[in-house]
Amino acid sequence: MSSRNSFHIKSALSEVQTMYNEADPAHDFSHIMRVYKNAQIIGEKEGADMEVLLLAALLHDAGEGPKLSDRTESQRPRIVDDFLMKVGHSMEVRQKVLYAVDAHRFSKGIVPVTLEAKVLQDADRLDAMGAIGIARVFATGGTLGRALYNPDDPFCRTREPDDRKWNLDHFFKKLLKLESGMHTRTARELASQRAEVLKRYLSDLEREIGEVNASGI
Repeated sequence: MSSRNSFHIKSALSEVQTMYNEADPAHDFSHIMRVYKNAQIIGEKEGADMEVLLLAALLHDAGEGPKLSDRTESQRPRIVDDFLMKVGHSMEVRQKVLYAVDAHRFSKGIVPVTLEAKVLQDADRLDAMGAIGIARVFATGGTLGRALYNPDDPFCRTREPDDRKWNLDHFFKKLLKLESGMHTRTARELASQRAEVLKRYLSDLEREIGEVNASGI
């Protein structure tokens, strides 16, 4: 990455933090910086355009509001483009960043085409796995007032997961599926390690829940 591009990244880094002032704990500025670091690691190994990638990483949740608020979904492209114009990026760079930002979100189900969009999606999804992924699940659940798990079937063995009601269901609805959806070799290697953390946690939790249930009242 050229010194000029490096300056643009540093300039963006110093300004974007305020975009996340209203974000929920799972999508706050610390999440942005973890995704940024993941993107650096993956992008450098995979040969991505680092200027586009790192700008997209910094801006991928720009303007994020309180959980379950959809107000930023329609506003985000304008927020991102206005910011990139303000700091002097070309139309080409802006379009590439906007595409990566639009494609990254799990709920949209978009299969990214560009390498930078693939890396950003991988980097963001890695932050939903491992120890930090577990912390984010329960941070979100606490914000929304969801119960920890369904006491009749905590591990979704006889029912479809419903993560709108139960925190633990999010593991089965989303988190355990992320490893198989990684686009890059580097991300797949990292995801494999983080998936093991998720599985160990579930195993430990099942033992502890079982001990409680076995003890009776």
